[in-house]
Amino acid sequence: NIDDLVITELSAIKKIEELRKEQENYLSPAFSTISAYKEHAAMMHYSVTPESNYQLKAKGMYLIDTGANYLEGTTDFTRTIILGEIPLEMKKHYTAVVKGMLNLSNAKFLEGTKAYNLDIIARMPIWQLGLDYLSATGHGIGYLTNVHEPPLRVHWQANLGSKLEVGTLLSNEPGIYIENSHGIRIENDLLIQNSIKNEYGQFLEFEVCTFVPIDLDGIDINSMSSQDKEYLNSYHKLVRDKLSKYLNEAEVEWLVEYTKEI
Repeated sequence: NIDDLVITELSAIKKIEELRKEQENYLSPAFSTISAYKEHAAMMHYSVTPESNYQLKAKGMYLIDTGANYLEGTTDFTRTIILGEIPLEMKKHYTAVVKGMLNLSNAKFLEGTKAYNLDIIARMPIWQLGLDYLSATGHGIGYLTNVHEPPLRVHWQANLGSKLEVGTLLSNEPGIYIENSHGIRIENDLLIQNSIKNEYGQFLEFEVCTFVPIDLDGIDINSMSSQDKEYLNSYHKLVRDKLSKYLNEAEVEWLVEYTKEI
C-alpha cells in the first residue's frame, strides 16, 4: 500500500535515477524528469520544488515524464499511474488518451506524408470528448543531443512540416490537462520503418520502442471499441515478450497481471 510508504514527487525522481545508474551504458538523464501528482500534472511542464513537493497517496493519479541517455540511444516516455479510486470522468479522459496514443502507433501511411498529417489520428478520441491539448502530439528525438529535436513536430497547426522518413525516432504523447484537477499523458517512442509497397507507393509504419505497461486501472472498458482493445492487448503482449526474460519470477507474475487482456 502506497500509504505505508513515504514517496514524494522528488523522491520518485531520485529513485528512478538510482535504478538507471544500475544499467549498463547509462550516461545521464535526457531532460529534467516531470514528476507530478494530482493537479500538478495539469501543468504540462511542471517542475517540482521542495516547496511544491507532494507526497503520493493511495488516491488520484500520478504522472511521470522521464528519459535517459544511453550509449545505445536516447529515451523519452510518460506514464500516468492510477494510485487509487478515480471518478468515471477521469477514466474516460484516461481512456481517450490511451486510444489516441495507440491509434497513432498503429498507423500506416504513404511515403511523403508530413508529420502534421497524422496528428488528428491521435487527437480524435480526445476531440470527441470536446477536449484538446495545447502541445504537439510528438517531436523528433535526437541521439545524445536534443531530446526535442527539430524540425519534426506532430501538430495539425504546423504550417511547415517535415516529411516522415524511415529511421526517424519520434515521440507519441497525446494528453488531457484539466486545470486544478488532473493531467494525463501517455507517451511512447516510435521508429519509422518501411511497410508494404504496392501500386500506390511505399507505405511506412511505426515500430514501438517503449515497453512499459499502461495502467489498466484507468481504463473505462465501455469506452473501448473491439479495435481499441486489440491494440492495447497487442501492445501489452509485446511488453510481456520484451521484458519477461529480464525479470525474476515474482516480477513476471506482476507483469502478467498488469498486462492482462481486457
